[in-house]
Amino acid sequence: MRALDKIRQIKTSLEKISLANATKEAEEIVFHVLKTTKVRLFTENPLLTEEQVRIINSLVQRRLNREPLEYILGECVFCNIRVKVGPGVLIPRPETEIIVEEFKKSVTFLPRQNNRILDLCTGSGCIALSIAREFPELRVFGVDMSIKALSYASANKKINDIKNVHFIGGNLFSPFRYGAFAAITANPPYVTKGEIEKLQVEVRDYEPHLALNGGEDGLLFYRQIIRQADMYLLPGGLIFFEMGIGQISSIRKMAENEGYEILKIVKDLAGIDRVMILKRS
Repeated sequence: MRALDKIRQIKTSLEKISLANATKEAEEIVFHVLKTTKVRLFTENPLLTEEQVRIINSLVQRRLNREPLEYILGECVFCNIRVKVGPGVLIPRPETEIIVEEFKKSVTFLPRQNNRILDLCTGSGCIALSIAREFPELRVFGVDMSIKALSYASANKKINDIKNVHFIGGNLFSPFRYGAFAAITANPPYVTKGEIEKLQVEVRDYEPHLALNGGEDGLLFYRQIIRQADMYLLPGGLIFFEMGIGQISSIRKMAENEGYEILKIVKDLAGIDRVMILKRS
């Protein structure tokens, strides 16, 4: 069987479980196994070996079981860097790239007393690594309580050869006695405890609940971060939060009650209020 015929066959199979991007996913699986480019695959349409067909079929079966494609391929792309992912670490979402883009726009406004940036709930390290690569003069620290997630973050640091980032185990600010960070970025767990069972199968059954569960109202980590951040953030320092649907009012109120100025709210492509930028007065 030739590669393009196999892609069409996979597409048909994936459509049976109502995958919206069946064609793209079929192509990604074949690209992954053949270790080739899209151009070469479509121009040469190579003949598949029996071993290649066997491997492709095994990957397709995993996807038919609703395992996330990123886990099957073992990686994804975030802000143009390769991010290794797998069971035990949250898969980076495109909307999280907004934090990195907004940080890039705001970096000239950060306090100049030091060059330290703190990324809380770092997971795969995607935010920390993207910022560190873009700004080699900064010292970026990523913190997560999951040892499994930190192992992926460390691997991603090595894969992308980024030197100015350090990953540390701990719960939020616990690894640090005091502060002096120019900015804090955070994509904390924000799904309510009751909503987890309603998530799509790929998320509910495969991704770590530790990285999803934001407590009864989804705001547990925002409360902790906002209450403690002034001990670790320089005056004039910024906080970049990712938020869930409908959480903006509650997070805004928390922040204002603690004396933070709301600098900006950024919507994602779906029109959802997704990122909030706070300033410590």
